[in-house]
Amino acid sequence: MTTKAKHELYTILDKLGANLDITDTQYKLAEQRYASIGKWLSEGEYCLVDKKLCLMNGEIYPQGSLKLQTAVKPLGQDEFDVDLVFFTPNVSTNDIEPMELNRLIGNRLRENDDYKRMMNASPDQGRLKRGWRITYANEFHLDITPSINNHVEVHSNSELVPDRKVQDWKPSNPKDYVSWFNEIVEKVPSFKTSIGLGSILAREDHKVVELPENNFDKPLLKRYIQILKRHRDVMFQDKDDKPISIIITTLATKAYSYCIENNQYDNEFDLLSDVVKYMPCFIQFNEGQHEILNPKALSENFAERWNEVANKKLAFDNWQNNAQIFFESFNDIVGQNMIFESLKNGFGKVPVSRVYEDVTNSVSSNRANGLLGLGSLTGLTDSYSMKKNTFFGN
Repeated sequence: MTTKAKHELYTILDKLGANLDITDTQYKLAEQRYASIGKWLSEGEYCLVDKKLCLMNGEIYPQGSLKLQTAVKPLGQDEFDVDLVFFTPNVSTNDIEPMELNRLIGNRLRENDDYKRMMNASPDQGRLKRGWRITYANEFHLDITPSINNHVEVHSNSELVPDRKVQDWKPSNPKDYVSWFNEIVEKVPSFKTSIGLGSILAREDHKVVELPENNFDKPLLKRYIQILKRHRDVMFQDKDDKPISIIITTLATKAYSYCIENNQYDNEFDLLSDVVKYMPCFIQFNEGQHEILNPKALSENFAERWNEVANKKLAFDNWQNNAQIFFESFNDIVGQNMIFESLKNGFGKVPVSRVYEDVTNSVSSNRANGLLGLGSLTGLTDSYSMKKNTFFGN
């Protein structure tokens, strides 16, 4: 496949990613729910027994894929995730036990009849390993993680969260993780030709507490992660041990940084293929344990469950190998119809069919002028000479 054809292929993947974004309606509804529950929690009375210190006026802020702008529409009737942190300032491990903090937050949520009902409708009555879940049926679920200051790491935003399994505090650092991720997002690849990039590198600002603006025009890394997560979702539909998003996000981010710092590329698609290829290189194995460490909280191991359930590591290996083969296979595929049939296998019929209709309409409108381009789909100003019926040919 030629460089121009690969560039055109990536513009299709970029459009596919936009079709996987949650809708503005879904986003605004999640934002409203998020603001309401934040207000409810921050106004709660959480006075500690025998202490003058209270947990009122805590800060609630988003983490995870909605904050990073890498969320994708769920398959079928599944809800998408909205991950929140309820941070209680000026509290230390000397003031409260981890499970007591969890209990206080859970009790406050249950004081609201609607939240109580939705918690009871959630698995295990809303109990999570590190917090609570409120499920809005057929919409999304809010996962709320309580946290306090990690006073040991005073020069960072590191926090401690209560972990039910170990009945103790575990370190985390969602705020600095977002900063680390966004710094790498801003890194611009070096392309050998002027074909790459186009207008895809739009940037958006992020605020610490508010949800970021829902922007469909994403930088490469954010779109790559969405594409990889969708491929995972299709591969693991109705199966167990699906690789978790934080692992895919962390490994893809490290691989992206490595690739653009050490290589030049002809097009965006080749860079995506290399990101998938290099992801396993950033999995560590230390003293018999798999490690994918939070780069901003090195004592937090995102691969912790791999060391407890061997099938989870095997499932990741199978997915990564499948994804690498999937993307590399496009080098040998000729013809527009074959391209889209392969995309359906990796990403599902519905979103690919929508993009196919847009692309074919756009190409048809340009064919009379002897041009190959995806018109309004790409946002590009360049068009390329095209021989009849050679779209995506070698």
